[in-house]
Amino acid sequence: MPQTFRDAKCYRSMLFVPGHKLDWMLKAPKYGPDALILDLEDSVGIGEKPAARIAIAEAIKELRAEPVGLFVRVNSWRTGCLIDDLSAVVVDGLDGVMLSKAEDPEDVAALDLVLGELERSRELSFGSIEICPYPETALAMYRLYEICMASQRVKRAGAATGPNPGGDGGRSLGLQFEEEGAVEGVAFGAYSVLQARAAGIVQIEGAMTGRLDDLDLVRRNCQKSKRMGASFASAIHPSHIPIINEIYSPSQEEVDEARGVVSALAEGIARGQAAVRYNSKLVDFANVRTAMDVLKKAEAAGMNIGDVPKIEIPAY
Repeated sequence: MPQTFRDAKCYRSMLFVPGHKLDWMLKAPKYGPDALILDLEDSVGIGEKPAARIAIAEAIKELRAEPVGLFVRVNSWRTGCLIDDLSAVVVDGLDGVMLSKAEDPEDVAALDLVLGELERSRELSFGSIEICPYPETALAMYRLYEICMASQRVKRAGAATGPNPGGDGGRSLGLQFEEEGAVEGVAFGAYSVLQARAAGIVQIEGAMTGRLDDLDLVRRNCQKSKRMGASFASAIHPSHIPIINEIYSPSQEEVDEARGVVSALAEGIARGQAAVRYNSKLVDFANVRTAMDVLKKAEAAGMNIGDVPKIEIPAY
């Protein structure tokens, strides 16, 4: 049976913003992220969470007409906070929720049911709110495929280069990092990409750093993550966004090559050939699928891809 992939909006960058800082949230789009993650979890103290919920709902109302995705990182199940989080932030304009410390498929399935009820009761489009699970323990990373399969709302996941130093995942695995971005987490990242892809998810998150001023590290992390299968990255500081957007956008050379591959095969098909020579390479439908992925990402990034011939591509 052919594998089906879950359709999702392409974001290159997602910027975390503390949920109790309304002014920060309202000005965050000017830094150029494709999406915002308005945070109700670790960046907000327990006593500040009620006010943060109100601020986030107000921010979504103010920003919903902006060309930026709006996500909220909610607290995990068993904290006593999640239902209050959802009651406050599931409003018109919300694109998705990041479920922190998602450990079981049941965590995601339960969240799916609650979101569905809130969508119905508030006359929102049913199924429109994504779930982005954050696997932050060894058990969760081991179960990532099952977690992703627990709801069709899950459309982006992963951690292409594995856990980072100082994070919950690295601590759960007992990793000792020589330096940030080192090889210690790569095997776990590759396993996460495999599981997410097997679940039909192609929007894969890359590495994020907590070092605010090391822009060279941001670039290295993005480049390595992209090679490992990532399609986007999150950031906790606005200065990281231009680098992330650059790395996760196709270059003009990549766009030109992709358009050339599609054009060459289109001409071949017109001659009755489904495999043709292009720039000293043999290209067929597999190459066109890859090329179309590049062109889709370029369009999502606002690039002009030029005239691309239409080709009927067989299913896998």
